[in-house]
Amino acid sequence: ATVSVLNCTKHTSVAMIEEGALVFYEDEAESWVVGYVEKWDGKKGTCKPKDTGQLRAGLLEEQIAIAQEDTLNEDKDDLMNLTQLHDATILRSLRIRYLRDVIYTNIGPIVVALNPFNFKIPWYTDDNMPKYLAEGSRIENNLPHSWAVAHNTYHEMIEDCQDQCILVSGESGAGKTEASKIVMKYLAQVSTKAGTQDQKEAGLMVGSKINITSPPLETWGNAKTSRNDNSSRFGKFMKVKFSAEGLLEGAYVIKYLLEKSRIVTAGPGERVYHSFYLVTRGKDNAAFQLGKDSELKSLNAGKCLNNKEFDSAEEYDEVCHALQEIGQSPETVKAMWKVVAGILLLQNVDFDADGEGSKVSGAGMSWLEKAVALYECDKDTLVKELGTSTFVIGGSAVTKLLNPSSAADVRDSLCKHLYDNEFTDLIGTCNKLLDKGGGVGNWVGLLDIFGFEDFEVNSFEQICINLANESLQHHYNTYIFSRDMDECRAEGIDVTAVVFPDNTPCLQMVTAKGGIMALLDEECSLGSGTDEGFLAKVKENHGKNPFFAIKKLSRGSFVVKHYAKDVNYTVEGFLDKNRDTLKNSFKSMMRAVPDPYIKELLPEPVDDQKKMTVGGFYKMQLKDLMDLINSTNPHWIRCVKPHPAKKPLMYDGVSTLVQLSSSGVLGTVKIRKAGYPVRLLHEDFYMKYRVISPGGGGADACQKILDAAGITKERGQLGKTKVFMKAEAFIEVEKKKKEVLSLSAVVVQAWCRGYVAIDAVIAQVKERNSEAIERIRAEVKVEVKERWERDAEARKAEAERLKKEAEERAAKEEEERVAREKAEAEERVKNASKYLCEDEEKARKIIEDEESPPILEIFQAELEARQILMARLAIENLEKEESDARRRILEEEGEAVFEFESTGAELQQHQEMDNMRAEATGQLARNREARLKAEQDRKARVRGKERSLVERLAVPGASAVNAEARRELEERQESERLERSASQGSPYGSPYRSPASAGPGSVDLFPAGSPSHYLASPIPTAQTPLLVIPPGGQLVHGQPNPRPINIYPQQPDAVPPVGAAVYVHGRQQFATVTDLQPGFAGSQFRATFDDGSTEWCTLSDVYEHRDQASVQRGGYASPTRSSVSPVSPGPRASFPGSGSPARKSPTPGRPTKFGVS
Repeated sequence: ATVSVLNCTKHTSVAMIEEGALVFYEDEAESWVVGYVEKWDGKKGTCKPKDTGQLRAGLLEEQIAIAQEDTLNEDKDDLMNLTQLHDATILRSLRIRYLRDVIYTNIGPIVVALNPFNFKIPWYTDDNMPKYLAEGSRIENNLPHSWAVAHNTYHEMIEDCQDQCILVSGESGAGKTEASKIVMKYLAQVSTKAGTQDQKEAGLMVGSKINITSPPLETWGNAKTSRNDNSSRFGKFMKVKFSAEGLLEGAYVIKYLLEKSRIVTAGPGERVYHSFYLVTRGKDNAAFQLGKDSELKSLNAGKCLNNKEFDSAEEYDEVCHALQEIGQSPETVKAMWKVVAGILLLQNVDFDADGEGSKVSGAGMSWLEKAVALYECDKDTLVKELGTSTFVIGGSAVTKLLNPSSAADVRDSLCKHLYDNEFTDLIGTCNKLLDKGGGVGNWVGLLDIFGFEDFEVNSFEQICINLANESLQHHYNTYIFSRDMDECRAEGIDVTAVVFPDNTPCLQMVTAKGGIMALLDEECSLGSGTDEGFLAKVKENHGKNPFFAIKKLSRGSFVVKHYAKDVNYTVEGFLDKNRDTLKNSFKSMMRAVPDPYIKELLPEPVDDQKKMTVGGFYKMQLKDLMDLINSTNPHWIRCVKPHPAKKPLMYDGVSTLVQLSSSGVLGTVKIRKAGYPVRLLHEDFYMKYRVISPGGGGADACQKILDAAGITKERGQLGKTKVFMKAEAFIEVEKKKKEVLSLSAVVVQAWCRGYVAIDAVIAQVKERNSEAIERIRAEVKVEVKERWERDAEARKAEAERLKKEAEERAAKEEEERVAREKAEAEERVKNASKYLCEDEEKARKIIEDEESPPILEIFQAELEARQILMARLAIENLEKEESDARRRILEEEGEAVFEFESTGAELQQHQEMDNMRAEATGQLARNREARLKAEQDRKARVRGKERSLVERLAVPGASAVNAEARRELEERQESERLERSASQGSPYGSPYRSPASAGPGSVDLFPAGSPSHYLASPIPTAQTPLLVIPPGGQLVHGQPNPRPINIYPQQPDAVPPVGAAVYVHGRQQFATVTDLQPGFAGSQFRATFDDGSTEWCTLSDVYEHRDQASVQRGGYASPTRSSVSPVSPGPRASFPGSGSPARKSPTPGRPTKFGVS
């Protein structure tokens, strides 16, 4: 069952594969291609690409996956959020992002990094690092990146006080080493972000030391391969140590499985380690007697002498300098290069057959002598040990002659041990430099290990490398599956029936007791063990294991079905590589040389039976590594090389898919598929499939859709926020959706066809009965017109009735108001008049108690007038008495001509009358003088207050004070004008005036027959035509310069004639009446403004009923607009006789006591 889950998962359902369906299908050249099903017979099908390309026939069900048009080009930062989770959709999304220079993508907890072969992508340069450093404990606002992994890892270590691990893997050339450097650089920055200056410098110094170690480690541990010019050929686990405060303080490096075969040879197009080429081209070539590089066999094994990196004399000098930087003395540095040069010389030593044994060839002897001189070892011992092998049998030493091939193996064994031990010593030197921490804080493990390998010929090294990747994948599967199931449980999903893809049986077949590695050690322990014997034991013990296979036509090999793919291993050389024996005589020989560095490279001789095999040591190292990783919180970076050409923006689907599979990325998909790979939010699920079972949305509606589609609990479940479905359930829901849409389409088509048929019938009927239809249509038009006219007349009559009622009601209200005000005024005057002659002070008190200032002025004027009248009446009475007396005298005497002779009594009477007249005249004069003096005093006070207000208005920044001051000033000026009007008298009996001009378009209104002084105007009436004076109008000889015009008509129901000028309050502009339109709600007319714009207006827009106390909306004027065109505000002209200076207008549009200006 497990094998089925791992290797035989079907991508789609046969029921959904049909001709014309949009699908992904497998293609040998492009991996997965988008296209259409051309043919399908139930088992096999033919597909054609969507764009261009050839047909692909013979496709099986598992080679076809249903695609959806709306999700075809999904682009998400986390591909686990794809609607359809499948190898094809992941591959397509990665391609879309890579061609947009987006090289990092999350797939669940994994960060996939596609090598861009371009280090100048703007959003990945180092100047973007502060954006990531500025985020909190989790990267949420920036793109996926190795920085994001390092950031999250560091903050989890600080918050949880737990060791962390970042696992970087990928094939050669994918960018593992570069990704590790990026992570290391970010950790150095983030750890010192909050420290003191000294702490920052100390942390950055550790980062610098780590960078210094890179050139030597890459020189001895990296090589050019067919896939990468600078490929790491060893596994490296670096513990990056932090203090208790989270500051970077040191590091420690552990080496895993250096590829020893590359010390002595290389495959076609590849090279041995970089160090061999540098020493040949360096300044010490002559001292080491190396000669030309073309003469050194191992350098030319892969027929590739040159490389872009680690290839020149300058780089040799740089590495020498770096070795001294990490703490090596100049003598040690030279000794290290001697070891490398000696290996090159020994590799040129070849052997000729010599009877049953062999001997060093003539040409080879010169190379051997150079090596002996370089190492300063014993020549005879070296020659002897290269040609013989000694065994102990029955307590006696037995010497065996070696043939040329075996002698070459012994030579290679010496070279491999020397180089491997030197590299191990280099690692130790780096650790002495880096491991300076106190060990009290936590650490971040950084694993840079070789990826899964599958070559044409796979040997012992490949099974070891793939065993490490298999172990790491098992750890990943367990961790990710646990997280996935935790998410399902949090959503309330039942996962008891879910079984995750477990590769434990494969691991046990290789590493357990009786496994492949154990059988190899067992065969090596036998003196007569052979590679063929080992293969026979493997077949016998694991022939029936589902993870084991044998190729029928292949001898000397076996197949292991790894998680990534099946790999065929050739057993030739397995035993020798596993033994990796070095004769004790070689160890003794090398430990006797005088050089203090070289003599310590090989260990003391030990009993071969106590020596651990390479496989056994590697298994122990791997176990320790997995125990270490399992004790940490893991993070993953999977590096992928998108194209073998190693050029920017080139993407190869086949090689990318192979790497995704071998790096465990597709294992994530398998884990998700084992559970519920399709996960949609309730809202998204309902909106996409609501046609299946329409409802109100929410969880209940989603469950109804699942039920309607026939999805059982085992295939689909409803979580708290998401709908979880198996891949086949998702396909069934899609199928149900198509069925419902098809039925709906049939209904829609039926209705459409019906409408089309009805239209055809109607057209036929119209054609046959066209004359009758036209006659009926004409009759209907006449009837409709008559009905509309009747309705229009009725509406007009109703509107006129309502208008008349409104006018009558307004007139009645106006009459009642006027009568009420008149009665109230008469009553107050009457009350005051009762005491006018009897008690003047009481009358004055009654007058002063009134609240209305205008009424007070009226009563004061009335009181003075009555005093004058009484004096006049007294004089008239005296004159009348005198006249009556004269008439009586004339009547009594009967004379035609009367000659008046005054008697003493008459003279006395005349004298009294003259005295009374003089007294009355004097009293009037005194009263007038008193009033004039009081008025002058009052004016002086008012002018003083005005000056004070003007000073206050000039204060800068006092806007609120200025506004209040302006109001006070306006009220003072208005009061003065009223007093002046009252004192001079008004022929209209009212001191009210129209509003003052305040800005463009405003006007002052005067009665045409009013005095020329400013302003004693009554409320406009029909009997009083109005005068319009533009703002800022200038006076000529005391008269207004603009020609006065009459505001008319004065009645509310009058309509202005065409050509009349009107003032529209809403626009605060003058306009000309250009058209009249009878309306049902009142008369309307079109007003045309100076800018050419027009507007339909009613009387209410330009006329105010005369019962209001002020003109608020303006009026309309005639005969022309030119006489009242608005001008810019200016100083107001003084009017003759007013004695009022020019004054500033109040603020435009602000309510005043006289109305709206």
